Amino acid sequence: MDRKLILARNLFVAISIILSIIIQIFNCDYADAKEEPAPEAELSPTAQLLLGTWSRYNNRVYTLLIIRANGNWSSDYRIEGATSKIVERKGEASGTWKLEDKRLTFTIVSSDMEEIWPTGTIELEIITIEKRSMTLKYPNSRLITWTKARVEKDKKKEEGVASINPIITMKPIVVNLTKLSSKDNDRYFCVALELHLEEMEATAAIPKLHPRAWDSTILFLSSLVYNDVKTFDETKLVTNRLTKILNPYLDGLLTEVASTHIMVSSSMDKVDEFIIEHSPPPLIETPPDGENKEEEKDKKEEKGKDDKKK
Repeated sequence: MDRKLILARNLFVAISIILSIIIQIFNCDYADAKEEPAPEAELSPTAQLLLGTWSRYNNRVYTLLIIRANGNWSSDYRIEGATSKIVERKGEASGTWKLEDKRLTFTIVSSDMEEIWPTGTIELEIITIEKRSMTLKYPNSRLITWTKARVEKDKKKEEGVASINPIITMKPIVVNLTKLSSKDNDRYFCVALELHLEEMEATAAIPKLHPRAWDSTILFLSSLVYNDVKTFDETKLVTNRLTKILNPYLDGLLTEVASTHIMVSSSMDKVDEFIIEHSPPPLIETPPDGENKEEEKDKKEEKGKDDKKK
């Protein structure tokens, strides 16, 4: 009888020990799960705004930048065809990133986009960042504005862009700032602008800028004085006002007018350099079928008339 009591007591003690171990393990796992926040929760508000897919459009090239919460990033670029459709990616790069205050450091581990992402380390300064756009200052002092985009997989294709935020690049604009006094020197305000549109299907035609929109832009910028554009914050107010002016010309699709390059100078030589540097290359368009033949016919007729005169 005593032996049975001893066995029962030992069994009870063993079961109690096992249960206490299980409870401790459960409590530790619960505490760890409670104490370890999600990776994004550890990021600063600026870093959280950085996360996601960003895009920029320039001269028929879409550049995508994907920043992830695990400290990795990747980028690729896609070229727009003659029918405004996006073709397959032409190059890609990847690496790691870190943020300290407003200084964003990219480490490029692999890249076949050396002209955009050279292998090594590059430090950028965040000038402005919002939910839908950010402006970065590059080592050469160039300002580039990126727009938050949404990239999805196409069900009919293994990989494709279903929607994107288009950007219309305007020709460089130069205006003579209004003088407050006749004694003031001439100052020329030079600016390169990008028009950021709402998200739309990548295969949709990008709206064309109405000629009156260009006239309205020149008229508005010509009314400015030097104090309106002497700092970045003041030029930001100018582009905000310009967004409201141009939005009706783009069917309400305009979300932001971003200035990519700005210069105020009294030298016409520098103005000419600005225009040459920031003017997009001319597009080579193939004339419709038959147009070349008509042109050749006209030339032959003109040559025949000249021969008769001789």
